[in-house]
Amino acid sequence: MMGGKINVESRFGQGSIFMVNIPQKISKISAPMTEKEIMDTASNLFGRKENNLQEETNISFEKYKGKKILVVDDNKLNLSVIKDSLSDSFNIIPVNSGFMAIKYLQKKIPDLILLDINMPLLDGKETLSLLKGNEQWKKIPVMFLTSDSSPQTEADCLALGADDFIPKPFVPIVMKNRILRILELHDLRTDLEHQLSIKTKQLERASLNSIMVIANIIDSKDKFASGHSVRVALYAESIALKMGLPKHEIQNLHFIALLHDIGKIAVPDSIFTKSAKLTTDEYDVIKTHTVIGAEILKDIKLIPGVAEGSLYHHEHYDGTGYPQVLKGDNIPLAARIISIADAYDSMTSDRVYRNKMNTAEIIAEFERCLGTQFDPEIGEIFVSMLKEGFNASPELKTITVTSDENNFMEESNMLLNKVISEFTSTIKKTATTDALTKLYNRSFMEEKISELLRHSHKGALFIVDMDNFKFVNDNFGHIMGDKILKTFASTLLECISESDYAGRLGGDEFIIFFDNISSYQILSMIAKKIINTLNDNLSKILPEATTSVSMGIALAPDDGADYLTLYKNADRALYYIKENGKNSFHFFRDRNASKKKPSSKNADIATVHHILDGTVKDKNGAYNVLYADFQKIYSFISRYVDRKYSVVQIILFTLQSVSGYISSEIEDEAMTALKNAIVTSLRSADVTTRYSSVQHIVVLMDSNIENGKKVAERIINTYNTLYSNNKIKITYDIESIEPKNFENKHLEDF
Repeated sequence: MMGGKINVESRFGQGSIFMVNIPQKISKISAPMTEKEIMDTASNLFGRKENNLQEETNISFEKYKGKKILVVDDNKLNLSVIKDSLSDSFNIIPVNSGFMAIKYLQKKIPDLILLDINMPLLDGKETLSLLKGNEQWKKIPVMFLTSDSSPQTEADCLALGADDFIPKPFVPIVMKNRILRILELHDLRTDLEHQLSIKTKQLERASLNSIMVIANIIDSKDKFASGHSVRVALYAESIALKMGLPKHEIQNLHFIALLHDIGKIAVPDSIFTKSAKLTTDEYDVIKTHTVIGAEILKDIKLIPGVAEGSLYHHEHYDGTGYPQVLKGDNIPLAARIISIADAYDSMTSDRVYRNKMNTAEIIAEFERCLGTQFDPEIGEIFVSMLKEGFNASPELKTITVTSDENNFMEESNMLLNKVISEFTSTIKKTATTDALTKLYNRSFMEEKISELLRHSHKGALFIVDMDNFKFVNDNFGHIMGDKILKTFASTLLECISESDYAGRLGGDEFIIFFDNISSYQILSMIAKKIINTLNDNLSKILPEATTSVSMGIALAPDDGADYLTLYKNADRALYYIKENGKNSFHFFRDRNASKKKPSSKNADIATVHHILDGTVKDKNGAYNVLYADFQKIYSFISRYVDRKYSVVQIILFTLQSVSGYISSEIEDEAMTALKNAIVTSLRSADVTTRYSSVQHIVVLMDSNIENGKKVAERIINTYNTLYSNNKIKITYDIESIEPKNFENKHLEDF
């Protein structure tokens, strides 16, 4: 009608583009817009005042001329207009879909992206999500293009991580200036991040110097360990280099090794300066440096794994180290390397108990300990280094503070002060506390009680001893023994007031001082309460153990006005009760009692039978006895078999790990379930005992091998119904005790 034209271009899955040409009369053609009219239009479109826009137009284009702008729009006309408008200032790369944009980004990185929102298949928001999820692309500034100018749409785009939002239709000069503004902001942000990174590294290095000061102080506490931390760091670095570890891991390992002994800040100087052999308690104090070091270093983020290096560098490859009894590859790699470096420095240094070792001795020692104390693979590498002539005395390297770091010493000193302030209380506590039980240690108790006595305090000193504790360690292992000791200690704390003091003398011996209590009646009540509570709590943990509690009591000032005298008299009272039945208490003041022996009365056979019959608690199921009693019963059975020509079966049940380490708690649970399965599955004539922490022995009276196997399977089935854990299983071995021909390999050590 008007003589115009309509062109259409369609693509499957993408849509159609319509181009309309409408001729107009010359009289109606508007004159070209002036610059002021353009500014007014832009101001109306974007709500900006003319002077603000003019300020943006004054931005220099020269700095950003030629910057690569990736334009993503499925509309060819928009792509063409944007390219024509911006090509004089920027290098425009047009693509017509989000997929094409991703494809381009895989090859090149643009300086900025103009991204249309509404596109088929992969729209703008989805494309932006992909960009922000990629480490290489996430920092590229992105500006959205859209015909939807609603505030909600703009807010959504900015929330996704877009840097700006340009509504359609756009004014070229406005778009250009917005691009310039975003590029400037991006450059500023990048520069700030760079400067921050530089300053952070400077601060980190300065902080490391401050911590190095602490490490050097720690080394200086031990006259035999001067320069120890630096040497261990160098040895560890050399081992890691030989292993072919990446450079950044080697550098990190150097710092971990440098700080591995920082926890020794909590160890009293008296232990380091002691010329005689350390006691068990003193050695326990030294062992706490691993845990304390990890606590000090736990917030140091600039050295990955530094806390673990301190915590685990005394773990052994076979699981016999401390503090967490880790095994094999469960020990971090850095700690396994440091363990070797640490041991090497010890071997090449003079100690109070020996002179430094020569190379041949060191090689022999490392080869002996491969697979036990040390990682066998890393140990083999180090042994080869020693055989090749590894330098045992390298030049000591130190970290120096450069001029550009001096400005950050104040910040690093703040870190240093924080470390000191946070752990002063820990250090003091460690110097006075038993490592295992967390009660006061021997030295503190002696000092504190002496102080109280000097100020004429009245009171009572209790020496508390656990009876038969050796039996627990021998038959159930030291892990169970430690658990018993911890329970013992916590129970003591339950039985005293805030004004009283409880501590561990060593081993299974403890001490309590009751301040301002001198009444026999009250002290007797306290003693009975302690004994009963301790016995109850210990029996809950390990019913099979015949542990009990004995106590000796001395009163101040009557039995001693100073600590040494009071302690000796309490110890004499303890000795008396140990010799006269145990599981009770005795006052030193009862001197006449020490000369008495327990009285006895004759009884008739009926009384004896009644008493003996009452000692058998469980008359149903197998007779469960302690190992010491089982040995006697076993000896009797062997004689019984020979005389009566009877056949007896002996079964050894063993708890086995299916996959890796089993905690002591799981062990205890499983063994309790096994004991219950045995007792409930057998006759009252059968006998059972716990042989070790993971084994039970059963004796089946008057039974053949076939019946014995059936019984064993029944016990295992019963166990499986009582307890289920896929980490462990129960196996058994069975043999016959036959007359005249008695050999049993399983019981050779009885």
